[in-house]
Amino acid sequence: MEPTIRIKITRHSHVFQPGNIVEVRRRILERSESRREAGYFIPDIGDGTPGIIPLDAAEPLTETPVTEKAYYGKCVLTNVSNFWGDGAEQAGEGQAGSVNPEKVRIIHYADCQQLMFHMPRYAWDAGTFRLINACSREVIEEKPVRERLNGGTMILTNTLPYPPGFYTIEAGWPDHWTHRIQFIKFTEGFPKTPYPKAPANIFHAIRNEELHLLPLPEEKPYPGFSENGIRTPLYPPGPEPDIYASPACSLHMMYDPDDQRMLDYNDVERDSGIDVGKFKKEIMSRFFPKLEYTQNGRGGSIYYVEGAVKIQFGWEFGGGQCRGYSFYAGNKILGSTNRDTSFPPR
Repeated sequence: MEPTIRIKITRHSHVFQPGNIVEVRRRILERSESRREAGYFIPDIGDGTPGIIPLDAAEPLTETPVTEKAYYGKCVLTNVSNFWGDGAEQAGEGQAGSVNPEKVRIIHYADCQQLMFHMPRYAWDAGTFRLINACSREVIEEKPVRERLNGGTMILTNTLPYPPGFYTIEAGWPDHWTHRIQFIKFTEGFPKTPYPKAPANIFHAIRNEELHLLPLPEEKPYPGFSENGIRTPLYPPGPEPDIYASPACSLHMMYDPDDQRMLDYNDVERDSGIDVGKFKKEIMSRFFPKLEYTQNGRGGSIYYVEGAVKIQFGWEFGGGQCRGYSFYAGNKILGSTNRDTSFPPR
């Protein structure tokens, strides 16, 4: 194991904002030809690669932290990789398949937080699961993968008991093909806004999204305007037919408001400028509940959506006479969901 100390960030460095408390290795890396400044080594600068926090960007803390039963700081995914472990002399992807970065989730509730991912195939015969403190290199948990399975493929890790720091999860197979998930647990309250030019994973984490390793969303022009600032209709019409065009100075009149039909003075029906089907769907989505379904391997999520309320339930394929099953929260968590969403129980 490596000896560690805690430091308090005084100047923004990598993904750490001022006030954040970070665990680093005690040994200071001196300035050299390959290193422009001296600093504290950290195993993850926010994208899964190691680096340093400069000495002038932090101050060391001398007091011993109080041990807590739960640490409510936010967890942020930084990297997901698949590789051949020690002793393997193979190339290419393992027969089991890979864990995709965009499928690993960090889930935060009011009194619970979990890291969830699926092994790429049925994993009862998989190898070893490890949870490692990446800074001190302490192995926090090590056991067969089958003892960590929820169902046939899903692995849930309760991250609430772990203090702020750098962590790595590894889950392997007997042939040494290994899946690695890296994440940082921040001091409670971090990362926080404002955060200018936030990396994609920080951007998603600040918004309490579960998938952190998705790209940044494309910037869209202000609603109702095109990229060059020209106003566009809210419900743009479809392509205009090439067969007929209304005569110049044609006066349009509404023929049947219920059907959104318009005629010119030649009694030819014209496009009203409203996509009625899209309009009706949007109105219905505002007032009627709906279910959304996602799948990741042998499981996924079911979302109940009603207006601004969105509640998630997990599901997974079953075996034998069971085609599939859903994970419904108990009364305690449902009560928390009601409080968090202001959504009355039914």
